[in-house]
Amino acid sequence: MSASASSPALQSGLFEALAEVEHTSRPRWSRQVAADLVGLADATAIVLGAILPATIYQVYGGVAINWFPVIQSGLITSIIAVSCLRSWGLYATDKMHSFPIEPQRLFLVLILAFAAVQGIGLPFAPGATHAWVWYVVWLSASFTLILWSRMMAQMILGKLTAAGRFDTRVAVFGAGTIARRVYDHLTNPALGVTFAGVYDDRQGQDRLNPEGLTVSGRLDDLIEAGRAGRIDQIVIALPQAADRRAVEIAKKLEQLPVSLHMVTHIASDLVDSTAMHRVSSIGPVGLIDVKRKPLADWAPLVKRVEDYGLGLLLVIVATPILLLCALAIKLDSRGPVLFRQRRHGVNQKVIEVLKFRTMTVMEDGTEISQATKNDVRITRVGRILRRTSLDELPQLINVLKGDMSLVGPRPHALVHDEHWGEMLERYANRHQVKPGITGLAQVMGRRGVTDTTDKMKARVELDLAYIANWSLGTDLKILAKTIRAVIRGENAN
Repeated sequence: MSASASSPALQSGLFEALAEVEHTSRPRWSRQVAADLVGLADATAIVLGAILPATIYQVYGGVAINWFPVIQSGLITSIIAVSCLRSWGLYATDKMHSFPIEPQRLFLVLILAFAAVQGIGLPFAPGATHAWVWYVVWLSASFTLILWSRMMAQMILGKLTAAGRFDTRVAVFGAGTIARRVYDHLTNPALGVTFAGVYDDRQGQDRLNPEGLTVSGRLDDLIEAGRAGRIDQIVIALPQAADRRAVEIAKKLEQLPVSLHMVTHIASDLVDSTAMHRVSSIGPVGLIDVKRKPLADWAPLVKRVEDYGLGLLLVIVATPILLLCALAIKLDSRGPVLFRQRRHGVNQKVIEVLKFRTMTVMEDGTEISQATKNDVRITRVGRILRRTSLDELPQLINVLKGDMSLVGPRPHALVHDEHWGEMLERYANRHQVKPGITGLAQVMGRRGVTDTTDKMKARVELDLAYIANWSLGTDLKILAKTIRAVIRGENAN
């Protein structure tokens, strides 16, 4: 085949590949965050509506306004109204393509909310007539602003949905009737859901593709796609006869930062009895929610602000200490000030973690011996740094680079990850989030040498509990306990 003949085909294939890369790499936005922002806009409209008549009274009526009850009444009204709208389904996350306006419900909710706070914000009104004028202006202004903001939201969210910004990418493991039913449901473009492929390990086309679906790859390919961020949800859709195989597949997929589901025919005795599993569905297919995607909706933004905000503050405060530590290391022994060791970050991405050098060796190969309490390899300054945990301070740079978080599962050397990954079934699940300078395991007494399987298993269980139950409050408590543990020198070596 000549170059000229193959050129159009090659160009076509290249364009298709580029389009696929653009589609998969396009940033996805949380539906819940979008709905919450609409709610915030509604609340703002109500507060602004309360401010408008007060401003008219003050500027044109010469009335001295007590702004505290005005703002207070607006805030209380907005909270009541938004709560009612939420309970009535006007912030439904499955309607991003056509966000509801429903003027009748909006007006009714405003009337109910106004009635609940009547009199709170009108202590300055000189008479009943002025009170009613106040409410009419407030109601009219708030209603107009809410209608306007919702029309804007409907237009903006509709365009974003059409552009795929809210798409939930769902992959199915198991090629068969159930996978076909999920696929047929997800072809509705209004749902904002993208079918991310069928994966199966079974051999033979007759068994592998009975429903006319293209099989995208095997289990290893699915894990790779999940680590690359190309999948948001995975549905294990195997026949009832393969229940035990489904459980084994689920255990391998739990390490991915995705939501994981099973079809509801799975036998209850095969699912971890200590966990509370929710039931959901994709169209007509019933599902058991094995695990939810960690750090979803607002959580990534809150976590990022926490890391960059507190991280930058800590770097500024700790700069004199960092300089003194670097000088002490340089004067105490030969070698570099910083020690770089390769470790796994989120999705097992290899990162370089920074530490102050505390030993005479710089191990980062296939054999790394954990430091013990009286290890002869530890330098004089290093012993002090390790006892006070000051050797970890350079990892603040890793936090600002985005490789680590202030709080999260502590990263281990690559060779230790490989060892414990073979020993402990759920060990790899720690890599669903960024590793941290400190973590729940460390403040719960699991800091230090992990020379037995039981010690590492206890640490892993605490790490997974942290991932499943993350909150900003939890992070702040862990940071506070870490400071106390550092001062006391607990579990240092």
